[in-house]
Amino acid sequence: MKNLFNKLKKSFGIAELPAVEETVATTPEEPVSTFVPVTPVKRDAIIRFIIQSLKPYVDEKSMSVAGIRLYVLCNSQEQEEAAKIALYADKPGMFRTEHLERKLLNHFIQLEPSWYFEFQIVKDQLPENCIQQGNYGIKVTRAGDHVVEKYTTAILQVLVGQTDQFEYLLDPHQQLRFNIGRSKSPQLATGKIQLNDIVFLASGEAGFDEGLGKANLHVSRNHAYIIYDPKNNKYLLYPDKGGLPDSGNKLKVHTTDDKIKQLNMYGIGHHLQDGDQIELGGEAVLRFKGGS
Repeated sequence: MKNLFNKLKKSFGIAELPAVEETVATTPEEPVSTFVPVTPVKRDAIIRFIIQSLKPYVDEKSMSVAGIRLYVLCNSQEQEEAAKIALYADKPGMFRTEHLERKLLNHFIQLEPSWYFEFQIVKDQLPENCIQQGNYGIKVTRAGDHVVEKYTTAILQVLVGQTDQFEYLLDPHQQLRFNIGRSKSPQLATGKIQLNDIVFLASGEAGFDEGLGKANLHVSRNHAYIIYDPKNNKYLLYPDKGGLPDSGNKLKVHTTDDKIKQLNMYGIGHHLQDGDQIELGGEAVLRFKGGS
């Protein structure tokens, strides 16, 4: 039937029109904005972490919280800046009174009338003796604990070797761990980027002097670290993995009473005293001043 119809159209001189596809004009979609303000999100995450950590105190009328110390692990300047803004670092007490206190009371967590909130930015790792989750850590002081934390500063002076500063202030108000090594941010064999606080310049780095920096060649990228213990007001020196005999390196202390202490086991530290000299790799030397 279709063929017959076509033949009739041809006999009358009617040409078959080609099929025309219907097209719909489209315009490229505009990208949907997924921007979320970083600071409020980070602030809410911190509050959720604190409330989660204080769950044992919920509705415990006989046990109240006297203080909270928050630790925030930051691996970059951008992370550190975001944390400081979220916690109102330039407005002491604002985070505690306008954000945290009301949330804690709403969760039936008892607070002492003079309860305190402190925070500390840390690098490399969170303190071991605290509640941890992700990049956050927390220590809780209960009413009656009466823990006094002094946070005494100290100084490391460079006696032998070339560093990016002549001396280093150890300020536990800013951080509790201080890494000692060659180069500011070297990459370790594991692929991890080591962030050093006491920096011996590496060969080839800007400002390196072959004469002054000769001792630096014996310093590992992750040679040692110092931990401050606020409860006992002590600075403790530990060998890092790169400063152990297994890595071909040495770490020892010349004490003020003319003794030599070898630090050759990971996790075994030395309580630094004023005047102690720290020898790294048998060549570079630092002098510790201050502390308890």
